Amino acid sequence: MNIDRGLLWLKISRRYMFSPKSHSVINIISMVSVIAVAIPTAAMIILLAMFGGISQTIDTLYKSVDADIEILASRGQTFDAEAISIEELLSTKGIKHCAPYLEQSIVATTAQHRTTLTLRGIDSSYHSVLPVSDFVYRGSVNNLSAGKIVLGTAAAYTLGAQSVGHPVELYALNRRQLSSLLPTSGFSRKKAEVAAVVSINAEIDAELALAELGFTQSLLNYPGRISSIAIKLDDGYTPEAVQQSLREMLGEEFIVRTRNEKNASMNALIRLERFAIILIGSFIAIVAAFSIVGAVIMLITEKRRDITTLRSMGGNQRLIRNIFVGEGMLLTLLGCLIGLGIGIGFTLGQEYFGWVKIPGNMIFESYPVELTMGDVVMVAMVVMVAGWIISRLTVGAKLRR
Repeated sequence: MNIDRGLLWLKISRRYMFSPKSHSVINIISMVSVIAVAIPTAAMIILLAMFGGISQTIDTLYKSVDADIEILASRGQTFDAEAISIEELLSTKGIKHCAPYLEQSIVATTAQHRTTLTLRGIDSSYHSVLPVSDFVYRGSVNNLSAGKIVLGTAAAYTLGAQSVGHPVELYALNRRQLSSLLPTSGFSRKKAEVAAVVSINAEIDAELALAELGFTQSLLNYPGRISSIAIKLDDGYTPEAVQQSLREMLGEEFIVRTRNEKNASMNALIRLERFAIILIGSFIAIVAAFSIVGAVIMLITEKRRDITTLRSMGGNQRLIRNIFVGEGMLLTLLGCLIGLGIGIGFTLGQEYFGWVKIPGNMIFESYPVELTMGDVVMVAMVVMVAGWIISRLTVGAKLRR
């Protein structure tokens, strides 16, 4: 008679799992195995949630200075503002807002300080494309008029111009009056006052400067010219799809670039770091799964009489193997569920209550987290597959003896 039918092995495994053991040491080893699986599972969930929060934060911060799509000249640094019709762009399917701007490096000075900035001249439409106002630390970026400038916090600190209304002098190359005999004539100069200070991230804050478009064109000696058109997309449209439409419409005279293409190196680094976290976490989960070896071996040793009885009743090797592999899987499953509960609970607590604070940060008070269902499923699969492989190898080796 063959009794290896259906889920009999699972019923026996479950009975072994929850029935009292004759030796208390087996209970202790089983408990340690569950804890050893739960801890790395929770750690992987928390790490992936924290990394997801960092990635989302970086993306949010760069959205304040990098549009969904940008249009640039294929040759030179600037092009005529009338070369592209804003009305025609706005009529393109998927485009919600457009904003032309002029960008160039300048030198900013105060009474005792000097630094190099990337000045971006903007008009009123700019705020519909890029939400700079969301990152204002002091002052206001709305209704930016000629003679006013917006600085990043690091740039303002370097210049000693943290207060609104502080005077700043701006210097740029004067392309119309370059002369090796009179070097000073090769620069144009304008005075400005600080209208606002914004805090986005350390890199941007050290270089960022915003001014009114006409004022910037005058300073840079680029009348009627712009360096780019920033585009914000409607919800539901991908940058790649709209990018292709714009390329067909504008031809080879212009470059149409998405935010992901502009920040390709940053995105590649983020993907590499995420892969490293998953790889290291998987190794830790595999090592932790070895903790169930002791529990399974001890259980097989204790149940020698049961194994003999099952064989005498017609139980084959597959049934016996599945019983103890199932025992290892139940231990892994219990540890995995506990770890998932701890990890998800901590993540939700951090998201809603902000337990872990970021000292000195002006925008985010607590450490950002973001956990996706895909991350949870991936962690559970890694832990369970590791538990299954190790349980199967352990049981197979033990029963062959």
